[in-house]
Amino acid sequence: MTSQIFKDLQPDQEISCLIGDVGGTNVRLQLVKISLKLTYQKAPQLKPYTTYNTDLYPQFQDYIVEYLKDVQKDNLPQFAIIGIAGPIKNNSTLMANTKWSQVDGNAIGQALNIKPFLLINDFQAVAYGILGLQQTDLIQLNPKNPNPKENSVKTVIGPGTGLGVARLIPSLKENHAWEYNIWPCEGGHVGYSPSNDLEIEYLQYLRKRLGLGQIVAEKAMAGQAVPFIYTFLKGRLGLESQIEKDLDQALFEDKNDFKQFPSTQVFQYGVEKKDELCQKVVDFFLTSYGTVIGDLVCNTMPYGGIYLFGNISIGVANYIINNPQVNFLQDYVKYRPHLAEIFDQIPIYVIKQASLGLEGAYQAAYRLLEYNDYEKEI
Repeated sequence: MTSQIFKDLQPDQEISCLIGDVGGTNVRLQLVKISLKLTYQKAPQLKPYTTYNTDLYPQFQDYIVEYLKDVQKDNLPQFAIIGIAGPIKNNSTLMANTKWSQVDGNAIGQALNIKPFLLINDFQAVAYGILGLQQTDLIQLNPKNPNPKENSVKTVIGPGTGLGVARLIPSLKENHAWEYNIWPCEGGHVGYSPSNDLEIEYLQYLRKRLGLGQIVAEKAMAGQAVPFIYTFLKGRLGLESQIEKDLDQALFEDKNDFKQFPSTQVFQYGVEKKDELCQKVVDFFLTSYGTVIGDLVCNTMPYGGIYLFGNISIGVANYIINNPQVNFLQDYVKYRPHLAEIFDQIPIYVIKQASLGLEGAYQAAYRLLEYNDYEKEI
């Protein structure tokens, strides 16, 4: 099916597009002009991007109404494409880490007269954003600095509130040019795989704490897991905590509301070595993160690179580089020596841009215009 918007579009015509990046903690919205001759960096902004907390409104549609309330009628979006955390089916998703009910793109588009109003997976959007990155947008973690191989698989992963994963698969077009197809997945919901005795104890702690028979990766080592890691290590190691003396003690109460826990400050104290317990939290997290990354390498063989996305990855990048003794991927490769040569050839990057999802949503919208058909696989 071809939308009338796309059917009548001229190559140099600009149309208004609402793009969005929606995770478990933040909603980012931006209104831009888009055409086949405009990159995201050069696209005119009809309204700068705004960030909202996901606890602000009871339904996702409320954020759209709030963002567009002061936009002039002539600038209202003619279509929308939103990267949102969750599997998309029939342009709808049920998010795992917010209080919202089901988010239905078709229903929102009908209610707000924005058609089409398209949902894509948030890490599908991030993966599109990777295609526009320059080397200066990246921090390379590999000591041997391997280069990415052209027309090879790329994989992106990012622990935020949950744990997002997507793959970029090269394919040959009819004109014999290469392009990447983006494949989102629910990699954050694979089983948590402890790799040492302490992590086995942590798994048992989580099963009891959460009352679950199985623990998925994002419950154990994404943003929502930081208070669990902190509480577990504090009890297990018996360490004094400087950060609890510096901040409000109530923030560290043993509770399940991870959004109230000062995770950012814990990581900051850890990477700056201001607090031994916080540093143990960072080290523990990095070992678990390395295991997930190592498994992704084995499953996808991304010679085009592994890309680590989000504020958590940005926050630990220099800590990994400056502390080679930290067990990030070292043990993973140590116990798989036959894979060492493969790991040496795969670049591992941290993406510096925490808002890459918006640029990726724009890239996805651009591809829709290029295909001139919004039901084609983007």
